[in-house]
Amino acid sequence: MASLSADRVLLLGPLQVIQNGVPLNQPPSRKVRALLGYLAMAPRPVSREKLCDLLWDVADDPRSELRWCLSKLRALLDRPTANRIVADRYEVWIDSGSLDVDAQLVARRAQKTLTDSSPGELRSLLELFRGDFLEGLSVDGAPSFENWLAGQRHRFSQMRQQLLERLSSVLPPESDDRIEFLRECMEVAPFDEAVHLELVRSLLRRGLYEEAQRQINASVTRFRIEGIDSGSLKEAFAAARRVMSKPDVVSLVDTPRLDAISNSPATNARGPALLLLPFTAAPECKADANSITSDIIFGFSKLRSFSVIAQGTALSLRSLTPGTAAALVNAQYVSSGHLRRDGKGYVVSVELIDPKTDRIFWVDEFRCNAEESFAAPPLLAARIIAGLDAEIHVIERNRALLVPPASLDAWQAYHRGLASMSRFTSDSNREAQSFFKKAIAIDPTFSRSYAGLSFTHFHNAFHLNVRESEREIALAFEAGGEAVLADPSDPAAHCALGRAQWLAYAHDDAIRDLNQSVRLSPNYAFAHYSLAFVQAQTGDPRNAIDAADIAARLSPFDPMMFGTHRVRTFALLRLGKVEEAARCAKFVGQSAGDHVHAHAVSALTLAAAGRLDEARAERRRISDLRPDYSFRQFKEVLHMLDDLTDIYKKAARLLEIPE
Repeated sequence: MASLSADRVLLLGPLQVIQNGVPLNQPPSRKVRALLGYLAMAPRPVSREKLCDLLWDVADDPRSELRWCLSKLRALLDRPTANRIVADRYEVWIDSGSLDVDAQLVARRAQKTLTDSSPGELRSLLELFRGDFLEGLSVDGAPSFENWLAGQRHRFSQMRQQLLERLSSVLPPESDDRIEFLRECMEVAPFDEAVHLELVRSLLRRGLYEEAQRQINASVTRFRIEGIDSGSLKEAFAAARRVMSKPDVVSLVDTPRLDAISNSPATNARGPALLLLPFTAAPECKADANSITSDIIFGFSKLRSFSVIAQGTALSLRSLTPGTAAALVNAQYVSSGHLRRDGKGYVVSVELIDPKTDRIFWVDEFRCNAEESFAAPPLLAARIIAGLDAEIHVIERNRALLVPPASLDAWQAYHRGLASMSRFTSDSNREAQSFFKKAIAIDPTFSRSYAGLSFTHFHNAFHLNVRESEREIALAFEAGGEAVLADPSDPAAHCALGRAQWLAYAHDDAIRDLNQSVRLSPNYAFAHYSLAFVQAQTGDPRNAIDAADIAARLSPFDPMMFGTHRVRTFALLRLGKVEEAARCAKFVGQSAGDHVHAHAVSALTLAAAGRLDEARAERRRISDLRPDYSFRQFKEVLHMLDDLTDIYKKAARLLEIPE
């Protein structure tokens, strides 16, 4: 380990810089701390342009702010005999030759320590973990940094979990230390079924039967509160009790108590479970394949759209056939993948399997540049999550369409609502509302149903029932609030509330809630799109384009892609890029269906660019959809700033759209 006399940067916990064993006062600026953490982990020099994009999305002069931050870092890290912050006109890096970084040390030694080390070496490495990576740090308005930070936190959380699991496996089964390390592992990985089960087994081995029962009850309750199916965990607990409990204490851990819990309505599974088997790879890619697997499981857990089997359990099932593995954990879907290098890039082949028939539902390949290998796993994982999530929801929607309405459960009713809502007509929107309300009646704690209901009222206020917009806005806001109350960690709930805030002209509150949605799940494409939607009209157009790019990257075949083109159209027009805006506007009109305001965006933008023949064709489409359409309707629905309103007002006169 590093000596106390060396200068150290501690990232595994709150940021600390230690000089000769003495902690230094940390800079109050979050961006200075973020810059230090990023540079300390970078394997090679980082371009100034990339650092500016990473941390200063909204700055007037990001290069000047970067220079200021670097001056603060020099004061913190440079010594009379060692200039550690090195920069030229193009790149910045930290010369870490005389500097110890705890996270780098863990990353270098973890794999060898896991495979061939004594308990003492494992303990020494675990002592470096004082908390989460850069614990307590966040940077508002820097989504790229936040995504990187989330990936690093998950990466080191997984390393810590693996070290704890390894240490618990080499300690004597009955030792007190083993039980304490298992408890610590449970706090790091609270929903890893294998850890819960092993802790109960250890308590039973020690004869601590009452404590084992308390742990069983606590574990099942923890899963229930999070809405995670604990059926396989309860079966494993029951098997452990049968094997390890004494006859005279079986009543302390009797099966009926768990059966009573499993029959509670609150513990009914919401939707399917996905078993993600560990990705395979060539030896040189094995570590990255493990990281991608971990990141996908972590990302799905944050997305909260359906259950995903914990990583420890998935790892133990990797040698079984998909059907056998899925049956053991009651998973309805199994996914697997293979990572390989292709020149300077990574390629991941992914497939989604029906475990009952071994039929492949879906297969795809995902690629990214491998030059910055530390950033590749989170990027690939994000794309794979979006692809799997979209495909599973399509399958679930199609299955729900075959179920008679009277027989729908909450999950199926929710998907029927999504299917109806996506048609964007008044009748289909009313139908969607009835399905969402049915889902809420069946399960009042299912936040996604409230979020769906909020979206239907948003659609009414936005373009389907504008005469009742005030009432619809209030209903959208109410349902969004209920969604957040039902599950404060559901990104869809905060997204619904943010969109309702925007309808009510509470633009700052809307951006706050939408940013919270993105923070909860950086892989939630619709949240990025919604944030872009708001920023394009009433916020920063450059931020809007960045958020739209993320949404398009996460969901390239989204049926709402016309909305992404519309966001870009607004943002580009506000930036004075009229021709680029017109090209985007063409895509809006081509894919907007019966969405009258989208056709209006296309018509008015094309007119503003002088492309009047194309604009008049879109004008005729507007007249077909709504003969009484006026610029006032367009302006009231889209809360545009004056710069955009003035451009479109002139275009409306050219197309003879009445005010």
